[in-house]
Amino acid sequence: MTDMNHDLLQLKNRIEKSMYRIFISETDEDHDRLWLTERITENRLKKLLPRISVSGLHILEVIYAHDGIKGIDIAREMSITKGTVSKITRRLLEQGLIRKTQLPDNQKEIYFLVTPLGAELAELHRLFHQEKDQKAMELLAGFDAASLEIVADFLEKLASLR
Repeated sequence: MTDMNHDLLQLKNRIEKSMYRIFISETDEDHDRLWLTERITENRLKKLLPRISVSGLHILEVIYAHDGIKGIDIAREMSITKGTVSKITRRLLEQGLIRKTQLPDNQKEIYFLVTPLGAELAELHRLFHQEKDQKAMELLAGFDAASLEIVADFLEKLASLR
């Protein structure tokens, strides 16, 4: 094996290990839930939180940001199927985190709004992501734009291989 191939193999392995660590940390729901649990003031929310999926939290946050949003628009915003939105909004409705409404002249379209309980959880979830984003921005600030462009380009091309 040539030195160049050996160096590329070592870099590939470093990249794979780092991506694996990122993937594992991003799917660590326990860390997210712990952060939220420590900040929840409403006892009912503390009891509900273990039964809310991460997707449910994200859909709740979208509804919170766009009060009065339709299911199809949630699906577009999150790049998920309408069926997934229906399933998750049904659970959020049962848990009392959102409510649905219809226009008097159009009973076909359903609009979703957060309840006060849902608003508290959505705001906490938004703050959680804001804190994570701030840390990411601090990291990115240590690199020049050209270097970050190379990283972004590489990751986009790598993602297209998968």
